[in-house]
Amino acid sequence: MFIPQPSLVNNKVLPYTLVGDEIFPFKTRLMKPYPGKGLSESQNVFNYRLSRCRRTIENAFGIYAARWRIFRHPIRASISTVDAIVKATLCLHNYLCMTENAQYIPTGFVDCDSSLDMKEGEWRNIVRGGANSGFQNISRIESPNYSIDAKTTRDNFCNERQLM
Repeated sequence: MFIPQPSLVNNKVLPYTLVGDEIFPFKTRLMKPYPGKGLSESQNVFNYRLSRCRRTIENAFGIYAARWRIFRHPIRASISTVDAIVKATLCLHNYLCMTENAQYIPTGFVDCDSSLDMKEGEWRNIVRGGANSGFQNISRIESPNYSIDAKTTRDNFCNERQLM
């Protein structure tokens, strides 16, 4: 997997990272929210923005799986076949988003933030498929240990508000 080199922003090294939530281990290239209560304003803002990133990604994959049934369960095919399936469906998905958006992604299909909480989108009902679903809950894989680099990276992102 090609991951770009870290960027230097305001004399701080900021690597490209994946976005996770509390169940994932805290790593330099896997950002997760600050834990606990009594957080600073900037930490709360960071957590909110990280959560919005995660929900946006979750909605994108959810819409994709809801519209393309092949992604609702594990794909049993060669890597080259899976690669071709993903590329073809992504092209069609992007085309339909641009040309038939109201029909392809109707009102209520994606998660919606209200003033106090989130209303789940219809895509979630479509992709919930039990044991054979491609979307399954995973157990916590947290490690109590994390590196100083991971903490420094999160703090650097937290302090660079314009990036999120």
